[in-house]
Amino acid sequence: MSITVTITTTANRTRRFTQSDEACIQSLLDTLSRVGQLFSNRTLIIGSGQETEIFSPTSITRIEIETTRDLSTCLPLHGETQLTLIPAGSPTPATEVSETLFSGQVDFFFEGGDSVSIWLSGPRPSGTNERLMRLTRLFEQPVLMYNLPAGGIGLMNPNAMTRALIAATTEQLPVGSWQLNPA
Repeated sequence: MSITVTITTTANRTRRFTQSDEACIQSLLDTLSRVGQLFSNRTLIIGSGQETEIFSPTSITRIEIETTRDLSTCLPLHGETQLTLIPAGSPTPATEVSETLFSGQVDFFFEGGDSVSIWLSGPRPSGTNERLMRLTRLFEQPVLMYNLPAGGIGLMNPNAMTRALIAATTEQLPVGSWQLNPA
């Protein structure tokens, strides 16, 4: 069984790597328990039999790890909210917002022009303060994880994000927000 890792940088460059050696795959999976530190490390070093490549984690917008393995045992728990990549060109269902549930599309945009569309689905916080906190603290997260449709996970670097577009309105905006309509 193999694993494919795709790294996208703020220069909007993409590099793909593969591995089929079980010991090397397990070594990579073992590092996922510390995924919250990934983008705050000084370097991300990827070595092979032919070359060594060094990335600045602050210049990485996202990393996708494609595999059919169950990665849930390798990852820290990230709550009940599920984020799943929406493949380019795929139709998306209508946004649903109720008192207890939110499901809808969120588009994330990064330095350098990279963007990704994610389907977010999960329980909606019951209190207005909790909802507002989630909006205002989005860019303060160490990493945002999402599922890949064919298996595996994606890791987004909130420090490289420039904005997020949520396909739903909010009934109350945080103090100091600007209320404007798109032109």
